[in-house]
Amino acid sequence: MKFFKLLVHATAIVAMGVTTVSAQNADEIMQKHIAAAGGTENWNKVTSMKATGSMNINGMDISMSQTTVNNVGMRMDISAMGMSGYTIITPKEGWFYQPGMEAPMALPVEQLKIAQDKLNIQNGQMVDRTKIDKLEYLGSETINNANCYKLKVTDKTGAVQTAFIDASTYYILRVQSIAKMEDQEQEISINYSNYKQLPEGVVMPMTVSTTQGDITFTTVELNKPVDEKLFVLDVAKKDADPKKN
Repeated sequence: MKFFKLLVHATAIVAMGVTTVSAQNADEIMQKHIAAAGGTENWNKVTSMKATGSMNINGMDISMSQTTVNNVGMRMDISAMGMSGYTIITPKEGWFYQPGMEAPMALPVEQLKIAQDKLNIQNGQMVDRTKIDKLEYLGSETINNANCYKLKVTDKTGAVQTAFIDASTYYILRVQSIAKMEDQEQEISINYSNYKQLPEGVVMPMTVSTTQGDITFTTVELNKPVDEKLFVLDVAKKDADPKKN
Protein backbone atom coordinates (compact mmCIF):
# COMPACT_ATOMS: atom_id res chain seq x y z
CA MET A 1 0.00 0.00 0.00
CA LYS A 2 2.86 2.38 0.79
CA PHE A 3 4.37 1.74 -2.61
CA PHE A 4 0.99 2.41 -4.28
CA LYS A 5 0.66 5.75 -2.48
CA LEU A 6 4.15 6.71 -3.67
CA LEU A 7 3.19 5.77 -7.22
CA VAL A 8 -0.07 7.74 -7.17
CA HIS A 9 1.69 10.70 -5.59
CA ALA A 10 4.38 10.61 -8.27
CA THR A 11 1.75 10.46 -11.02
CA ALA A 12 -0.14 13.40 -9.68
CA ILE A 13 3.19 15.00 -9.71
CA VAL A 14 6.00 13.66 -12.96
CA ALA A 15 2.02 19.89 -12.01
CA MET A 16 1.97 27.07 -9.83
CA GLY A 17 -2.80 41.53 1.24
CA VAL A 18 -5.20 41.19 -1.80
CA THR A 19 -5.59 44.13 -4.15
CA THR A 20 -7.16 44.29 -7.56
CA VAL A 21 -5.66 45.17 -10.90
CA SER A 22 -7.11 45.03 -14.36
CA ALA A 23 -7.41 41.79 -16.28
CA GLN A 24 -5.00 43.33 -18.77
CA ASN A 25 -2.27 43.61 -16.11
CA ALA A 26 -2.86 40.02 -15.01
CA ASP A 27 -2.48 39.01 -18.63
CA GLU A 28 0.74 41.02 -18.90
CA ILE A 29 2.18 39.11 -15.93
CA MET A 30 1.33 35.79 -17.57
CA GLN A 31 2.75 36.91 -20.90
CA LYS A 32 6.03 37.85 -19.17
CA HIS A 33 6.10 34.43 -17.54
CA ILE A 34 5.62 32.76 -20.93
CA ALA A 35 8.46 34.82 -22.40
CA ALA A 36 10.75 34.00 -19.46
CA ALA A 37 9.98 30.29 -19.89
CA GLY A 38 11.17 30.38 -23.49
CA GLY A 39 8.14 31.66 -25.36
CA THR A 40 5.12 29.97 -26.89
CA GLU A 41 6.85 29.50 -30.26
CA ASN A 42 9.64 27.39 -28.76
CA TRP A 43 7.29 25.45 -26.52
CA ASN A 44 4.94 24.66 -29.40
CA LYS A 45 7.82 22.84 -31.07
CA VAL A 46 8.00 20.41 -28.14
CA THR A 47 6.30 17.17 -29.13
CA SER A 48 7.83 14.82 -26.57
CA MET A 49 9.67 14.99 -23.28
CA LYS A 50 11.68 12.44 -21.34
CA ALA A 51 12.79 13.36 -17.82
CA THR A 52 14.94 11.17 -15.62
CA GLY A 53 16.02 11.69 -12.07
CA SER A 54 15.17 10.74 -8.54
CA MET A 55 12.61 11.45 -5.88
CA ASN A 56 13.04 11.61 -2.14
CA ILE A 57 9.67 11.06 -0.52
CA ASN A 58 9.39 10.63 3.23
CA GLY A 59 13.11 9.87 3.36
CA MET A 60 12.92 7.18 0.67
CA ASP A 61 15.03 7.48 -2.50
CA ILE A 62 13.17 6.55 -5.67
CA SER A 63 14.60 6.34 -9.19
CA MET A 64 12.22 7.64 -11.80
CA SER A 65 11.79 8.11 -15.53
CA GLN A 66 8.85 9.89 -17.13
CA THR A 67 8.16 9.95 -20.87
CA THR A 68 5.41 12.08 -22.39
CA VAL A 69 4.27 12.40 -26.00
CA ASN A 70 2.13 15.49 -26.34
CA ASN A 71 -1.59 14.62 -26.09
CA VAL A 72 -0.82 10.94 -26.76
CA GLY A 73 0.41 9.37 -23.55
CA MET A 74 2.61 9.47 -20.48
CA ARG A 75 4.47 6.69 -18.73
CA MET A 76 6.27 6.94 -15.42
CA ASP A 77 8.51 4.16 -14.16
CA ILE A 78 9.79 4.20 -10.60
CA SER A 79 12.02 1.90 -8.60
CA ALA A 80 12.44 1.78 -4.83
CA MET A 81 13.26 -0.75 -2.13
CA GLY A 82 14.32 -3.23 -4.81
CA MET A 83 10.86 -3.06 -6.40
CA SER A 84 9.58 -1.42 -9.56
CA GLY A 85 6.25 -0.09 -10.68
CA TYR A 86 4.77 2.00 -13.44
CA THR A 87 1.87 4.21 -14.40
CA ILE A 88 0.49 4.63 -17.91
CA ILE A 89 -1.78 7.54 -18.82
CA THR A 90 -3.58 8.12 -22.12
CA PRO A 91 -6.45 10.47 -23.02
CA LYS A 92 -8.86 7.56 -22.53
CA GLU A 93 -7.49 5.53 -19.62
CA GLY A 94 -4.86 5.10 -16.96
CA TRP A 95 -3.22 2.08 -15.33
CA PHE A 96 -0.76 1.39 -12.55
CA TYR A 97 1.23 -1.61 -11.45
CA GLN A 98 3.01 -2.37 -8.21
CA PRO A 99 4.88 -5.52 -7.16
CA GLY A 100 2.65 -8.30 -5.84
CA MET A 101 -0.25 -7.46 -8.12
CA GLU A 102 -1.41 -10.17 -10.51
CA ALA A 103 -2.06 -7.57 -13.20
CA PRO A 104 -2.10 -3.79 -13.64
CA MET A 105 -5.18 -1.99 -12.30
CA ALA A 106 -7.14 1.00 -13.56
CA LEU A 107 -6.08 4.25 -11.94
CA PRO A 108 -8.75 5.81 -9.67
CA VAL A 109 -10.82 8.40 -11.50
CA GLU A 110 -9.60 11.35 -9.41
CA GLN A 111 -5.91 10.58 -9.99
CA LEU A 112 -6.55 9.86 -13.66
CA LYS A 113 -8.08 13.28 -14.28
CA ILE A 114 -5.16 15.03 -12.57
CA ALA A 115 -2.67 13.10 -14.69
CA GLN A 116 -4.58 13.59 -17.95
CA ASP A 117 -4.45 17.35 -17.45
CA LYS A 118 -0.65 17.04 -17.82
CA LEU A 119 -0.73 15.16 -21.13
CA ASN A 120 -0.53 18.51 -22.88
CA ILE A 121 3.08 19.52 -22.25
CA GLN A 122 2.51 23.23 -22.92
CA ASN A 123 -0.54 23.39 -20.66
CA GLY A 124 1.39 21.68 -17.87
CA GLN A 125 3.99 24.46 -18.00
CA MET A 126 1.45 27.31 -18.38
CA VAL A 127 3.16 28.52 -21.53
CA ASP A 128 0.24 28.67 -23.96
CA ARG A 129 -2.05 31.64 -23.35
CA THR A 130 -4.70 30.25 -25.68
CA LYS A 131 -5.31 27.36 -23.27
CA ILE A 132 -6.10 29.76 -20.41
CA ASP A 133 -9.71 30.93 -20.22
CA LYS A 134 -9.47 33.45 -17.39
CA LEU A 135 -6.80 35.19 -15.30
CA GLU A 136 -7.40 37.03 -12.04
CA TYR A 137 -4.83 38.97 -10.02
CA LEU A 138 -5.07 38.13 -6.31
CA GLY A 139 -2.29 40.32 -4.95
CA SER A 140 1.26 39.51 -3.93
CA GLU A 141 2.88 37.02 -1.61
CA THR A 142 6.39 36.08 -0.54
CA ILE A 143 7.56 32.61 -1.56
CA ASN A 144 11.00 31.51 -0.38
CA ASN A 145 12.03 35.14 0.18
CA ALA A 146 10.91 36.14 -3.31
CA ASN A 147 8.13 38.63 -3.96
CA CYS A 148 5.55 36.93 -6.18
CA TYR A 149 2.48 37.91 -8.15
CA LYS A 150 -0.45 35.70 -7.22
CA LEU A 151 -2.73 34.76 -10.12
CA LYS A 152 -5.87 32.66 -10.27
CA VAL A 153 -5.63 30.68 -13.50
CA THR A 154 -8.71 29.00 -15.01
CA ASP A 155 -8.08 26.87 -18.09
CA LYS A 156 -10.47 25.99 -20.91
CA THR A 157 -11.66 22.86 -19.08
CA GLY A 158 -12.63 24.87 -16.00
CA ALA A 159 -9.72 23.62 -13.89
CA VAL A 160 -8.50 26.27 -11.45
CA GLN A 161 -4.95 26.77 -10.18
CA THR A 162 -3.23 29.52 -8.24
CA ALA A 163 0.16 30.47 -9.66
CA PHE A 164 2.81 32.39 -7.72
CA ILE A 165 5.08 34.12 -10.26
CA ASP A 166 8.42 35.60 -9.21
CA ALA A 167 8.20 39.36 -9.74
CA SER A 168 11.88 39.44 -10.69
CA THR A 169 12.39 36.43 -12.96
CA TYR A 170 8.74 35.73 -13.90
CA TYR A 171 9.33 32.03 -13.26
CA ILE A 172 6.53 30.15 -11.50
CA LEU A 173 7.69 29.33 -7.98
CA ARG A 174 4.52 27.65 -6.70
CA VAL A 175 1.23 26.26 -7.99
CA GLN A 176 -1.70 25.41 -5.72
CA SER A 177 -4.86 23.54 -6.64
CA ILE A 178 -7.67 21.56 -5.06
CA ALA A 179 -8.02 17.92 -6.00
CA LYS A 180 -10.41 15.21 -4.92
CA MET A 181 -8.46 12.21 -3.68
CA GLU A 182 -9.97 9.22 -1.90
CA ASP A 183 -13.34 11.04 -1.69
CA GLN A 184 -11.81 14.04 0.05
CA GLU A 185 -10.78 17.43 -1.26
CA GLN A 186 -7.11 18.12 -0.71
CA GLU A 187 -4.98 21.15 -1.46
CA ILE A 188 -2.00 20.31 -3.60
CA SER A 189 0.93 22.70 -3.39
CA ILE A 190 3.94 22.26 -5.66
CA ASN A 191 7.11 24.37 -5.57
CA TYR A 192 9.42 24.83 -8.56
CA SER A 193 13.07 25.84 -8.49
CA ASN A 194 16.49 25.36 -10.09
CA TYR A 195 15.34 26.59 -13.49
CA LYS A 196 17.51 25.66 -16.47
CA GLN A 197 17.40 26.67 -20.12
CA LEU A 198 17.48 23.67 -22.45
CA PRO A 199 19.17 23.69 -25.88
CA GLU A 200 15.75 24.04 -27.53
CA GLY A 201 15.34 27.45 -25.87
CA VAL A 202 12.71 26.49 -23.31
CA VAL A 203 13.26 26.87 -19.58
CA MET A 204 12.40 24.06 -17.15
CA PRO A 205 12.43 23.73 -13.34
CA MET A 206 14.84 20.93 -12.50
CA THR A 207 13.56 20.61 -8.93
CA VAL A 208 9.92 20.05 -8.01
CA SER A 209 8.98 19.98 -4.33
CA THR A 210 5.87 19.02 -2.39
CA THR A 211 5.13 18.40 1.27
CA GLN A 212 5.94 14.74 0.60
CA GLY A 213 9.41 15.33 -0.82
CA ASP A 214 11.48 16.52 -3.76
CA ILE A 215 11.91 15.43 -7.36
CA THR A 216 15.28 16.30 -8.89
CA PHE A 217 15.67 15.91 -12.64
CA THR A 218 19.16 15.10 -13.90
CA THR A 219 18.26 15.05 -17.59
CA VAL A 220 15.39 16.40 -19.67
CA GLU A 221 15.33 15.41 -23.34
CA LEU A 222 12.94 16.99 -25.82
CA ASN A 223 11.66 15.79 -29.19
CA LYS A 224 13.42 12.43 -29.09
CA PRO A 225 11.72 9.56 -30.97
CA VAL A 226 9.33 7.64 -28.72
CA ASP A 227 7.77 4.28 -29.53
CA GLU A 228 4.11 4.84 -28.68
CA LYS A 229 3.84 1.17 -27.74
CA LEU A 230 5.28 2.44 -24.45
CA PHE A 231 1.76 3.62 -23.61
CA VAL A 232 0.04 0.35 -24.50
CA LEU A 233 -0.78 -1.73 -21.46
CA ASP A 234 1.23 -4.94 -21.45
CA VAL A 235 -0.13 -7.23 -18.77
CA ALA A 236 2.80 -9.59 -19.17
CA LYS A 237 5.30 -6.86 -18.34
CA LYS A 238 4.77 -6.26 -14.64
CA ASP A 239 8.13 -4.74 -13.83
CA ALA A 240 9.91 -1.81 -15.39
CA ASP A 241 13.44 -0.51 -15.11
CA PRO A 242 13.56 3.33 -15.30
CA LYS A 243 17.02 3.08 -16.86
CA LYS A 244 15.67 1.08 -19.79
CA ASN A 245 12.69 3.26 -20.68
